[in-house]
Amino acid sequence: MKIPKYYTTFQASRLLGVSLPTVVNYIKSGILKAHKTPGGHRRIAETNLIGFADQYNMPLTPELMGHQGPKRILWVDDDQDFLELGCEVLSAEPTWEIRAAESGFQAGMAVVDWKPDLVILDIEMPNMNGFAALAELRKEGGVHTNTPVFACTALHGNEIEEKVRDAGFEAYISKPVDFPELLIRIKNEVGQTD
Repeated sequence: MKIPKYYTTFQASRLLGVSLPTVVNYIKSGILKAHKTPGGHRRIAETNLIGFADQYNMPLTPELMGHQGPKRILWVDDDQDFLELGCEVLSAEPTWEIRAAESGFQAGMAVVDWKPDLVILDIEMPNMNGFAALAELRKEGGVHTNTPVFACTALHGNEIEEKVRDAGFEAYISKPVDFPELLIRIKNEVGQTD
């Protein structure tokens, strides 16, 4: 069973090649179906986005047409032992290809060169923390603005969870990591290749 994928309005704007306010207007006018999360954020089902693009003769990006092959997951953390453990756990999933990076700079290079389907990004890293790394990945016009990014951090509490959400991360993962739960969340985000 394929788990449905949902996009933020920001991601939808990049996939459709239009501005964020244009996507919001599509939703408000009722021509693009979306729902609101309990936090008030709009989410658009992949099937609705594809149907909308098809109905209005908009070109479909490779991401919307369906990525073939293993799902690519990039894990970024400056703690090498933890990074190796995380990558080893994810590598047990045969439909995923895993790569590691030890800094925000390495993450940026890997995202541009390798184009992962998902990034797991540590928040507390020297030189460039997770928030700064995410801002670089989301820069206007970047080739990687649609890549979902999970925050993974030992910081706990409502304040950090809210900061993570407001920054634009797709999920907050608490350390120590509940790996069975993380696997489910990744499958919900990227689906599985059969």
